[in-house]
Amino acid sequence: MVTVDDEQIWIDQAKAGDSSAYRMLVERHQDAIARLVSRLLGADHPGIDDVIQDVFVRAYFALDRFRGQAAFRTWLTRIAVNRCRDEQRRTQRRWTLTRTLAQQAALEQETAVEPQGDGLEETPDAIGQHVQNAVASLPEKLRVVVTLKDLEGYSYEEVSRILECKLGTVKSRHARAREQLRRRLEPIVPSLHP
Repeated sequence: MVTVDDEQIWIDQAKAGDSSAYRMLVERHQDAIARLVSRLLGADHPGIDDVIQDVFVRAYFALDRFRGQAAFRTWLTRIAVNRCRDEQRRTQRRWTLTRTLAQQAALEQETAVEPQGDGLEETPDAIGQHVQNAVASLPEKLRVVVTLKDLEGYSYEEVSRILECKLGTVKSRHARAREQLRRRLEPIVPSLHP
């Protein structure tokens, strides 16, 4: 079991130029960062492995600026969220140049949640896919908050530090995201209706 003290030793050693210590940090956090990037960009995003690798490259070159005011995991997550935002802007520009109205309509139809009767015949995998589609269809600011808070398990305070925004803003975005998800998923899981 790796402790916070072990991690701090690795951070100090990596700052001093020990590449094996940095490798230990990468191994400790790579699965969580890969999961986060996959959730923010979509598992089918082309070049997702490059984005994940770039997160760790950026962290390595910024390691001397890590002051320990937040947990290393929080600091690394902030780098990952910012890198995902950059990637979304880059791909959005490319999409904007090529997307037609028909493609946009098809995309909206794919992400729309269709009523499925009473929802009881839905398998857990099918419901999980509906949830993923609903989360993916949220506006970026809401999607990031709900991903960090509900899917990654960060506290409101940690999300506030990661996104570098006020705690009240995080709570407001989280509430709006959950309301939009409830409305989108209500036809699939009727018990969501208050």
